[in-house]
Amino acid sequence: MKCFTLINLVLFCCVVLPIQGVAQSIEKNTFIQNNEITLIDRTTLQDSLGPVNYGKRNLIHAIEASGGKINKVRNSLTNTKPLTLVIGALGDSLIGGWVADEPKIKLNKPEGVFYQWRNTKQGRALVAGGTNAIGLAYALNELADQIKYKGLDALTEIENTIEYPDNQVRGLDKFIASEHDDTWFFSEDYWEYYCGKLVKNRFNRLTLITGYNDGKNQEFMIPVYPYLFDVQGFEGVSLIGEYKNSPTQYLNQLRKIGKTCHDYGLDFVFGIWGHGRSDELVSGLPEDDTAYTTYCSKGMLALLQKVPEIDGIQLRVNYESGVGGFGNTADHFWKEIIDAIAVSNRGQNRKVFLDIRAKGLTKPIREFVSETGLDFSVTSKYTWEGVGLPYHPMEMRKGELTMLYNVDKRQRYGYADFLSHSRNFDFIYRLWGVGTMRMFTWADPDYARRFSQSTSFGNAKGFQVTPPLGRKLNTWRLFKDDTMEYFTWEDERYWAWYVLFGRLGYSSNVKPQVWEREFKARYDKAYKNVLSAYRSASKVLPLITSSHLTFHPGNYNWAEIESGGALFVAHNANPYYILKNRTYQSSEPGDPGLFYSIEDYVKDQLKDSVRPKITPGQLAKRFSILAKDVLRSLDGIRLADIPEAHKKEFITNEIDLKILSNLAQYHSFKIKAATDFSFYEETQNKGYLKSSLQQMYKAKSCWAIIDSLTEQQYFESPRFLHDNGSWKGRLVEIDKDINKIEGIIKDPSGIATLTYWRELESKNDEFVKSLRASVPGAVSSKGKLAVALLTGARLDDFQQPKVHYREANMTKGKFNELNMEWDGTKYVAKIPMEVLDSNYDVLLYFTLLDTDGGVIVYPGLYNEIHSMPYFHIER
Repeated sequence: MKCFTLINLVLFCCVVLPIQGVAQSIEKNTFIQNNEITLIDRTTLQDSLGPVNYGKRNLIHAIEASGGKINKVRNSLTNTKPLTLVIGALGDSLIGGWVADEPKIKLNKPEGVFYQWRNTKQGRALVAGGTNAIGLAYALNELADQIKYKGLDALTEIENTIEYPDNQVRGLDKFIASEHDDTWFFSEDYWEYYCGKLVKNRFNRLTLITGYNDGKNQEFMIPVYPYLFDVQGFEGVSLIGEYKNSPTQYLNQLRKIGKTCHDYGLDFVFGIWGHGRSDELVSGLPEDDTAYTTYCSKGMLALLQKVPEIDGIQLRVNYESGVGGFGNTADHFWKEIIDAIAVSNRGQNRKVFLDIRAKGLTKPIREFVSETGLDFSVTSKYTWEGVGLPYHPMEMRKGELTMLYNVDKRQRYGYADFLSHSRNFDFIYRLWGVGTMRMFTWADPDYARRFSQSTSFGNAKGFQVTPPLGRKLNTWRLFKDDTMEYFTWEDERYWAWYVLFGRLGYSSNVKPQVWEREFKARYDKAYKNVLSAYRSASKVLPLITSSHLTFHPGNYNWAEIESGGALFVAHNANPYYILKNRTYQSSEPGDPGLFYSIEDYVKDQLKDSVRPKITPGQLAKRFSILAKDVLRSLDGIRLADIPEAHKKEFITNEIDLKILSNLAQYHSFKIKAATDFSFYEETQNKGYLKSSLQQMYKAKSCWAIIDSLTEQQYFESPRFLHDNGSWKGRLVEIDKDINKIEGIIKDPSGIATLTYWRELESKNDEFVKSLRASVPGAVSSKGKLAVALLTGARLDDFQQPKVHYREANMTKGKFNELNMEWDGTKYVAKIPMEVLDSNYDVLLYFTLLDTDGGVIVYPGLYNEIHSMPYFHIER
């Protein structure tokens, strides 16, 4: 290619050997002359076929687009004074020699990135490299981006840097739902764009998932094998109906996708979530269970033979796969499938790894996988079937805790009892975005940072995330008005999501300039306000699902469109809420260990036995603050400040931000309305009902704005995997509640308004910020664990702090608690370690009351010092 004729390979013997470390940046005026840059390329011919090639192309393009000239160097650097840039991986003898004085740069730590300034007899040189090829690709892409946004000055301003990944696995899930997805599935342009985006943002795994059904087998690519090839001995199996593309075309494209992933440094994982019989779409499938098992196991073996680009297989082994029953995993079937993978590895001398979803995974299956010698990981939902707050839930929901005997319930989400020190498999957390973030844009660096820090919890291997638009049916455009589209591919709209989860997932210490430069390029002078609005708006949906999860399955509980439930069961717009007898006030939190349900809170309040959790009142305040913060940031933006090329992007994103602000304010009012309504239900005092009605009027005003905003931009009933109704339908639901309450009250003039609701004083915020704790980072298995809470002074007796503790095993349910005692300077407690299983780490947190009787949880949510609302103690 033209750009590579400018790259010069300088042999090791031609470069002056004496080297020294130098200052972390170089003055431009003394180092760049006439925009000339000498490039010493120590990459190999093999690198020209992989991710390094992509990084080099981007780097050279960035230099030339910024007016740089790349000089040819044949034998030495004598009599040259332009900036010298040396690129290569640590395994190269020249690169290794130049950075040998830096002990933190290690060859045995893959995906590492380094930039190091060095002195030579001819002058100074910047060494940009990686501990392996993919690390070098990351280094080149980052350098290219810095030059793109800052010009050639970036080469003089870059500091000595060494980076390693916080998480070994940084994966992304992508679903193929039907042949309507052919527009992107068969597009080489799409895969070049998409894989390039992933490697630039330092993701290292792509899982392409088939067979994600809606609880039935009659779906596209279930089972997947006949859609790709004939299985030997079962030639009578064939597809019913006509498809635009043949099985051979699907098979060939699957190989191309795998190759493209490898070209960009991504592991290619093929997810097979549906293994049931799909007799309406596939004819000739064996009816006998034994024969069908043989068909599928032979199909798996053939798949791995025909698609050598596959690095890993992901399996869903619970009843939702179409095999086995609820709580009754089909162990024999899955052992045959897994054995086929092991046989393929032995026959082809390959190392295909296995990723098994936790739900339904039995101990016999785990033991069998270990016996085969396969490298395998267990992957579980980070929170539930939705995006919760960036920490592991403190407690499972009742539906799971009351059915721990059922392997589908016990391991439905979270880490269950998987994190024992004696386990012999890797563990990966999956952030399940399908049930929460589908359409609205998102950008919260703080969330992504905390999430990244939490995904090595329990010595886990890392994470997988499902991006926005997951499971969108490819039969409709995202925007109702296609003239507002500013992208070729719809997922380009969510660039910030990819940047933040990718770069902060690689390193939670990455500098803010990585995302700020992207915002500044699009929003110019307004970028700080835009980013500020996103920081607040992007916290809304995770807070909803963590505090208020009306119905668990993500297909039927979509936080962007759901009202959270009606006050009266019969009024629910969501038919599943009616089926499950759910109301707003009865809804259980996603994390009942940290949050109260409204009904439970009201009952405890009336019994004067409130437990140490975040109360509905505190939650309503959080929602209101987020809502106001979003609008305050947007008020500081003028459309005239947005560059013309990005006005459409801003206008469409601003609608999302306003929707999320009103959604937060809606929930603030609805919480107040539901709380007063629950007090009415418990006391039959209509004064509470009158207050509830006033809050419902305010909630309706917010939802009316949401309905109006969504109508401007989106279709009335956007279809993903399931029909979730419409925003307008929820407005009807709210009207029904209001009409019902008005009918019960009848004549409000004779009813004195009564409300339990009160605003929480902000004066206590400073007290919370002043709290500190003394908690060891590790502890032995014997004796007692001494902890302390520093409050600055002794508190009133009713404020007495408690410490809550439990091993890192979610199946244990609630945390134990222990009263703390004042020792003259601080509150102390000694936790008896003998009551905790030594095979697990320990979690703990503190609670106390403020001067007004409000509950304080420490460290609590979004603590400035601690990434999670509890302390993690290793054993």
